[in-house]
Amino acid sequence: MKHTGRTILVFISLLMSCSDFEPFEGEKITQFAASVSAFSSQFSSTIWSAQQALGENNVPENSGTNSNAWSSLSPDAQREFLVLGFSELQTVSKIEIFENAYPGAIDTVYLRNSKTDRWVIVYAKPARTDLGAAGRIFSIHLIETQFKTDAIRLAINSPAVENWNEIDAVSITGQK
Repeated sequence: MKHTGRTILVFISLLMSCSDFEPFEGEKITQFAASVSAFSSQFSSTIWSAQQALGENNVPENSGTNSNAWSSLSPDAQREFLVLGFSELQTVSKIEIFENAYPGAIDTVYLRNSKTDRWVIVYAKPARTDLGAAGRIFSIHLIETQFKTDAIRLAINSPAVENWNEIDAVSITGQK
């Protein structure tokens, strides 16, 4: 079959008109942490407890310190960690960590592969000491994981960032 210049031009035009087309992916879902598996310390068993990091964020952004968030027992004393679980297995393309006071101490984030039960590092950078006291939503964008996760582990370099580091909520976005 002989292709003419006109046939090639029509083909190129079709390709250009479809350039915004993306292959169908499963519906993206976002879920917030639903359980606490482990933690290094907590300020108390009620206010600023690890349980306060569960569910949707309930501290207004940039509101500063708030007892409705997790905080360590003491400021700047040691490295800290939180291990939070999710109710549904899913892949992950985005993680959001709602830090409401003295952000930047998170230096490593792990996701647990639900099939192998192994922790996979998905973020590792030095703690940020230049963010000040105001809160932030710490967003980590990933190439979609090839595995489904059921938990996240946050490693916190508390001594690097002055004062108590508070976490109000943690969410993951991906596919079931």
